[in-house]
Order: sequence, then structure tokens, then C-alpha cells
Amino acid sequence: MSANPSDPLTWTPVGETSTDILNDAVNLVSTIICGVGYGIAFTLYCICARTLCAQLRFPDKQRQAMFMLTYITIITLCGGLYLASASRVAQLAYVDFRNYPGGPYAYTLFIFSAPDNLLGVCSYFIVSWLTDAMIIWRVYILFSSRRYPWLVIAFPCILYLASFCMGVVIIFQSSRPSQSFWSSAAIPFGLAYYVLTAVLTIIATILMTFRLLMARRQFIRAMGNSPHARQYLSIATMLIESSALYAIWSIIFIGLYIVNHPMQSVFLGTLTDISIIALLLIIFRVSQGQAWKANTEQALTTTHLSWRTSTTTRGSTRYVKPSFQTRDDGSTTRFEDSVTVETFTVDDNKKRVEV
Repeated sequence: MSANPSDPLTWTPVGETSTDILNDAVNLVSTIICGVGYGIAFTLYCICARTLCAQLRFPDKQRQAMFMLTYITIITLCGGLYLASASRVAQLAYVDFRNYPGGPYAYTLFIFSAPDNLLGVCSYFIVSWLTDAMIIWRVYILFSSRRYPWLVIAFPCILYLASFCMGVVIIFQSSRPSQSFWSSAAIPFGLAYYVLTAVLTIIATILMTFRLLMARRQFIRAMGNSPHARQYLSIATMLIESSALYAIWSIIFIGLYIVNHPMQSVFLGTLTDISIIALLLIIFRVSQGQAWKANTEQALTTTHLSWRTSTTTRGSTRYVKPSFQTRDDGSTTRFEDSVTVETFTVDDNKKRVEV
């Protein structure tokens, strides 16, 4: 049936069910949101890159800054390639071949193994692998001051290796003609991969949150609520350091993927951007020197103890004591201000004060 300009009923897609139309709409919206998410991620990248480039001038920070700058550049480039791939597929589906049987969404599944789409698939997995590696590294940093930190990350590392292998299998399956994430041959591997990476993220988030909560509780109980410690132990800090945003997004997508809900396209299309944003937030705190380090717990305690002892007579401290002297000029007596400086020294061995 040809479209009639005077009859709006003929403007609707031909041969598509309401479910097909919903899939078309959600798929298009996911591409748009993906562009918005990448814009946020690219802005964060520019902020982090500027800070890291400034640190390249300092020899003691040059190595770490160069590594992080290369790391976030690779991830941001992969995110850009993913967006370019999604945009190209959307153009083919909604413009060039919009009359494909079943609608644009059906066409995206049909060309899933095409090079234009495989570029986005490979970029997605590279970002996911690099993000998971960063999360494991953060877990290790948070527990490095404890005994046997490698034991803490042993299980997350096993999950990471398993998810990496599953990702390689999915890429291989997706490169075959008429295959996709949702084909019968790829669904078991896809579900296994998403479950593994989600479990890895959840476990890492729980470990990091637990570690930060315990440190926060112990510090406040011993020292009080110090402003200096707030940058490491606040609720917002724990949400960023534990990559909670990425974990929550992954959990929602897994649930929608299992029930095959159309909204899964929105969360799948933006999962790359969310992982990049969560990663760059951590990198930003690291570049600013605000992220948790291996010696942060010791530094917090030392700094606070130094602040407490600076108000006492520990060590050698100088005190200014005002006094008055008189001067007789014949018949007039004048009072003049003078300053007497006394130095008190505490001998820790003798436990007495010397003046």
C-alpha cells in the first residue's frame, strides 16, 4: 500500500507489528543517547588529559601520568569508534534500507556480522576489558595495605579471564554470517559473558565499598570527622571509587537481556559510555591526588596525629607571650609593649618539659 499524503493511516510502517515498531524506536533512541553519553565522556577525557599533561613536566609523576594518558586515550578512541559504528548502522537501517522486511531493527540484526558493525562490537569489548582491568587494579590498591592483597583479587582475576575468553568467542560468533548477540548460537556465550562481567563488577564494588566503609568507620571512631579525610571517605567518594555507576548499569542491562525486553538496547548502547565515564571519574581523582592510594590509610592517620600534636608542646614549639616594660622620662612614666619569646621543648624520653 502506497502512502497517501492526505491519509495519516498510510504513513505507518508497512508489514511491521507493534513490537517491531517499538524495537525500531528504542534502537534509534539508544543511538542518540549513546552520542550524548560519549559527549560527557569526551569532556571528562579532556579534563583528565589536561591535568595529566601538566604532570608530565614533573619527573616523579611523569611515568604514571604517561601511562594513564595513554590508557584513557585508547579507551576514549574506542568509545568514539563505537559511536561511529552505531551511527553508521543507524544510517543504513533507517535511511538506506528502511524498507527491509521487519523494519530497521531487523536490519541491524541482519548486518550484525558486517564490518561496519563488527568495528563497534570489537570496540565495545576492548573498552569492557580495559575497564574491568582498572576495577581490579583499584581493588588491589585499596587492599594493598592489608595482608595478602593478592588473595583478595584472586577470584576477580579468575572472573576476568573467563569473561575475556567469552568475549573472544562472542566476537568470533558475531563475525559469522547471520549471527548476532541474540542468535541462538550466540545467546549462551553472550549471557555467560554478561553474567561474568556483571558478577566481577558487583564483587569488586562490594569489596571496595566495604573497604572504604571500614576505613571510614575506624578513622571517625579514632580521630573524628576530619575535613582532610572527607575527600577519601565521603559517600560520593565511595560511589566513584567503587565504580557503582557501572555496576548498577550492568545489573539493569543483564535483567533486561535475560527477559529480552526492548529497553535492553538503550542500556547496551550506552554501556560503553557509562563504563568510560565511571573509569574517567576514577582517573580524574587519581590525577588530582584525591584517589585512595596504597599509603592513604597511613597518611590519614599520620596527618591527623600531626594536626593534633601541633596544638601541644610536643617537639620544639615557639610561643609568643606579651609583656610590658616601663620607661621613666623624668616626670612622665610610659608603658611600652614588648614581646618575649619562650621556647618549650618536650623530651619524649624523659617525659618532662625543658624551657
